[in-house]
Amino acid sequence: MRILIPTRNRPTSLRGLLEYLARFYPEADIYVADGSAPEFQQQNEAYVATLSTRVDYHAFDEEIGLFERLSMVLDSIDDEFITMNADDDYPILETLEVAERRLAETPGASFAGGHLIHININSVKSSIARLDAVHDITTDDVADRLLQFGAFPFTTSYGVARRELLVERYQFLQTWTSTSFFDLAVGLMDLVHGKFVAVEDFAFLCTRNEVHSYYRPEDGLAYLRNAGKVLDLNDRLVQRLVAAGHEEDDAVQVVGSVIARRLAGVVGHPPFRLEGFAESYPYDIPEMGRARDKIAELFTEGTAERARYADKLAFIAANVQATLTSTDNAGEEAVYGTL
Repeated sequence: MRILIPTRNRPTSLRGLLEYLARFYPEADIYVADGSAPEFQQQNEAYVATLSTRVDYHAFDEEIGLFERLSMVLDSIDDEFITMNADDDYPILETLEVAERRLAETPGASFAGGHLIHININSVKSSIARLDAVHDITTDDVADRLLQFGAFPFTTSYGVARRELLVERYQFLQTWTSTSFFDLAVGLMDLVHGKFVAVEDFAFLCTRNEVHSYYRPEDGLAYLRNAGKVLDLNDRLVQRLVAAGHEEDDAVQVVGSVIARRLAGVVGHPPFRLEGFAESYPYDIPEMGRARDKIAELFTEGTAERARYADKLAFIAANVQATLTSTDNAGEEAVYGTL
């Protein structure tokens, strides 16, 4: 399993991640795809040269966009299983190794992963942790996979994926992107390609730092500003379902229902606010209950779950503090160019 780390203009964050991997997973196979400005590339390359861990570092022209850069990387490597890893997110490789094994042994599966913890750092004194729980989506019927995902979407871009899925994903994202529908679109397109296998454990501790650039939430009018992109996504998905053997009328109904749920969320009425949501699929399935118990224990002193991750959490906390107060994590102001 190759760990592919795209980075851009934030060496403090990249250094923290590489130090984390060197400490906890010294045998990890790492590929850094650096799209930073030249002065940051010099810092990154010099730091990588000091490491004893195996890091395959490659610098790219800063004018090359993220998704084109990732496509170029995928064209140059032949690994069957790849983990995408943002430079400010921390993988739990024990979980990802289980995911890789299950992916390899599941017919028709294209990707696999575990639960994500998203830690949003608002200031030196304020942060919020959110659970992004995964669940199996392994039915053979493509339309059923889209409906299951649309009922309660999760971030599919974190985990272990087959190379051919990633090739298709980043070709798609070179021609389509929208902030309010990004994760949904990626998940739906991924699930057209193949099944998702869930591992009931944490796979990533993801951080989102206010000093970084990233996809910012949009207001309720985003669906109007992005209407053309949403309609394009709708049409692409319908075409894919028809190509998979579904009648066009059925494909239109399935895709329309999934898109409508997201539109409801964008304008302020997300599904989880609906009466009866907690008693409906998939929120009420046992796997989701176990996931909620796990995150509760993770942030409770004295629990086995907290002890299991204590060293990693302490390490990440120190890195986040350094990043929040650093002056060399430039990112890209007003332009999303980092993952």
